[in-house]
This record gives sequence, C-alpha cells and structure tokens, in this order.
Amino acid sequence: MSSLARLAEFIYIFNKYREIAEKSIRDYLEYFATKKPISPETREIDRFVKWYQTDSNTRIRYMTLQQEIDIAIDKAETRAAEAEARADEANARANEANARADEANARIAEVEARANEMEKKLREHGLL
Repeated sequence: MSSLARLAEFIYIFNKYREIAEKSIRDYLEYFATKKPISPETREIDRFVKWYQTDSNTRIRYMTLQQEIDIAIDKAETRAAEAEARADEANARANEANARADEANARIAEVEARANEMEKKLREHGLL
C-alpha cells in the first residue's frame, strides 16, 4: 500500500472514529483526531505528549533527528538530480552518435548508388 493510500485510509478512519464499535479504540482515535483527551488512557497519552513538547532534551533530540532526516532527503534528492542529469547527458551523446551514424549511412547509400550507376555504365559500354 502506498503512503498516499495509507494517509487516505488514516484520514478516513479519523473522520469515522465515532462509528467504531469498540469504545477503547474509538477513544484513541477520537483523541488522535481531536487532540482532546476523554479517557484515562488518552489523558495519560496527552500528559506524555505535553511533557515531550516541553522537555528541552527531547526537543533537541527530535530536532536533531528531524534535521538528519531532512539532510538525508536533501542528499538523496541531489543524488537523484545528478543521476538524472548524467542520464540526460548520456542520452544527448547517444542521440548525437545516432545522428552521426545516420549521416554516415546516408553517405554510404549515396556512394553505393554512384557505384551502381558507374557499374551500369561500364556494363552498357561492355567494359565489365
């Protein structure tokens, strides 16, 4: 399943959390959809979320991890762009080589046609 499909499914569930029969699951989904704790479990989750949001060390670790992820993504995008540029250059060189080969084939065809004409004239004059 693609990440977009998972996101769509996730959003669908969030919009349909009231229809979930199991109360504990419904409470979790409602908390994640609304950010309003309504049960002891979701209040506990909310307490942890607030603590993590205010804890300096956690924020620094999160930011460092997020920066590392961003840097890795940037590097991957750069490598992909460089690879695409190299592929474009290789395709351009291949197209140039194909054009030169086509020109050479056209010249060969012209020379063969002239040779055939000369051979025909020589035959007409009985020299072949």
